[in-house]
Amino acid sequence: MKRLSIFGFASLVALGGLLLSCTTTKAQQPRDNSALEPYAIHMPCPKLIGEKSDWINTDEKPITFERGKVYVVEFWTFGCINCQRNLPTYAKWHKQFSKKGVTIIGVHTPETEEEKQTSNVRKQVKSLKIEYPVLLDMKGENWKRYDQQVWPSVYLVDKRGQARWGWIGELGYNGARGVEKMTTKIKELLAEKPPKEEEEKEEKP
Repeated sequence: MKRLSIFGFASLVALGGLLLSCTTTKAQQPRDNSALEPYAIHMPCPKLIGEKSDWINTDEKPITFERGKVYVVEFWTFGCINCQRNLPTYAKWHKQFSKKGVTIIGVHTPETEEEKQTSNVRKQVKSLKIEYPVLLDMKGENWKRYDQQVWPSVYLVDKRGQARWGWIGELGYNGARGVEKMTTKIKELLAEKPPKEEEEKEEKP
């Protein structure tokens, strides 16, 4: 049996909760998902890997997690309708937070043969008007590093490079209010002191 990292274990727990909240019977209406919350991770975020040519909207400059900045890492594939429904939120976050030190990174891990064609992904990124960085994860290397289970999945990375919060599936599914809740978490991470300030404070007697 494959041993899961905290990423994989936490995502499975979150996915199980999502599926449970959607359970129905003949005499039962779909439950309200408003109680769903971002799940905590608290571990170093795996480095994103890829060649220069695998990056879109970065002038082929690979992105690394820099201390003092906040990142949103989202796994998607263009043929996934659930992924498509999250895209407007990522675009909104990019517009709202990019000048405040937040970088949105879309990791495109394909599922179908059509999605495995680089030219198709580039066309879709342009067609969907995605302006934030996109990493072509054509061999699923990053998918494996993050122990991914489903599309879409979203992670928030803090100023120390620690993955802090995650969300599985559509942010707005059935009243889940994921957009509102994850936006709040982004603001909280932005409000945290940069690593240097925290370290200097800890060193003082």
